[in-house]
Amino acid sequence: MLESLSVRNYVLIDNLDLSFTDGFSCITGETGSGKTIILGALSLLLGQKADRESIRAGADSASVSGVFYSSSEDVRNWLREHSVEENDGEVVIKRQIKSNGRSSYSVNGSAITRGEGEELGALLVDVSSQHAHQSLMRNEVLLSFLDEASGSEELLAEYRTAYRELREKEAELESLVRNAEKDREEEEYIRFCLRELENARLKEGEEEELREKAAIMGSSEAIADALYNANEELKRSLSGLDSALSFVEKANKKDPRLGEYLSRLDSAHIEIEDIYESLRDHLSNISFSESELDEVNSRLSEIQKVKRRFGGTVEAAIARTEEYRGRLRKCDDYEEIVSSLEKEIGRLGEKARDLAGRLGGLRRRGGARLSKAIEENLHSLGMAGASFRIDIRPLEELTANGSDSVSFRMTANKGEKEADIQNSSSGGELSRLMLALKVSVKSKGSIETMLFDEIDTGLGGVVANNVASKLLSLAEAHQVLAITHLAQIAAKARTHYLVYKEETGGRTVSRIREIEGEERVREIARLLSGEESDISLSHAKALLEE
Repeated sequence: MLESLSVRNYVLIDNLDLSFTDGFSCITGETGSGKTIILGALSLLLGQKADRESIRAGADSASVSGVFYSSSEDVRNWLREHSVEENDGEVVIKRQIKSNGRSSYSVNGSAITRGEGEELGALLVDVSSQHAHQSLMRNEVLLSFLDEASGSEELLAEYRTAYRELREKEAELESLVRNAEKDREEEEYIRFCLRELENARLKEGEEEELREKAAIMGSSEAIADALYNANEELKRSLSGLDSALSFVEKANKKDPRLGEYLSRLDSAHIEIEDIYESLRDHLSNISFSESELDEVNSRLSEIQKVKRRFGGTVEAAIARTEEYRGRLRKCDDYEEIVSSLEKEIGRLGEKARDLAGRLGGLRRRGGARLSKAIEENLHSLGMAGASFRIDIRPLEELTANGSDSVSFRMTANKGEKEADIQNSSSGGELSRLMLALKVSVKSKGSIETMLFDEIDTGLGGVVANNVASKLLSLAEAHQVLAITHLAQIAAKARTHYLVYKEETGGRTVSRIREIEGEERVREIARLLSGEESDISLSHAKALLEE
């Protein structure tokens, strides 16, 4: 439900903070007082396009924020899918419009696009206005109402899973056929490339080892010369160490404290002698072979050639080898793979068609019940001669919503020919049909807030009382907000908000506040007769006491 709304510098609103309650609430006010502005501000949170012209004159930006609470699984799924933090059901939406054309839009602190905001808004608030009923022209919307009323959502979800799997397998087969044709055309070339790659016997790390080996072989003369000179120096050092040891041994016989130095000199002699012998052995093993260096360079050249042709690196060329092997396996096993996929597609298609058939059966039974309920509600909404029927026809092909096409057929007057609502119903009739439809499926659906914007236009008397009763009925399962001109509807609301204008600092601003007691009686009286009189006040009190 909508818990609060804050508006800053939007059209005629300079500063507004408003809290909402559950159940049925109404918003009233004189024509031009700003009721539409309130709706516009809320619509911004629900994804409506932003207009710089809506920024209050003299301000650099306008902002709207709203706090919703939702226990809807659809809302939770949306938050998870868009990586938005969940906050124990609280959904905080903020929208800012700047005069330079830039704007920001966020949910629980995460930036979103307007399209994403529109998706989320449709899950949080169901808006019925003189334009919103145009959604009744779309087949998928009609099907969603029908599925709510017939209790087929679970079966629909199962069907959609099967349908998605079917389409994925069909796409896989299509891709296989397309790529197999291409592979068959290129088969000889692929085999030629694979032979070249396999003959190259590429190994990861080989190139680096060969480069290091080539570098050493190319410098072998210089290395040998340096090692020879080093060993000559070590030989002279060993001779010096031998003499030093002899002298320290003599001194140690006279002064035993020199034993430590004698030991260290002996160790140094042993270590240097070991290094000398190791370098001598290494030197003796150094051989410079032009043919061996040619072999290494030839192998490096081969690796470079293969790398250039097949991806630029050894790793990429090895991966290309596996790719070509896989493509050739598919060519060899093509018939078997196609046969297996076709069998799987046949099985999934049969499953999807079975689920679609069961879904259609549920929809037809639910459609009959829903048609009767809607027609009864239309009668109570002032369309006594109306007849209504949901027409469900099978489609030859499966779609994401099953294999049914649905249309709402209605005539507003008894004895007239029934026709699709798209072709036969006026805006007012569609508004009442939308209300009748929502009342008929009031216990269904996950949208917790319903907003009705002046759908009572042109109604009065008993019909107005019936509309109020329908809204009250909806409020048993939803938060209902109604912008209305009818006293009968306003009097039934649990909470009443008044929109009005006032001048502040020489400028006009729109305000909204909750009204109670005598102030509410006076507003109901104004709605009844346009002015306060003893009769209208008495009538207003009577309406509020009903």
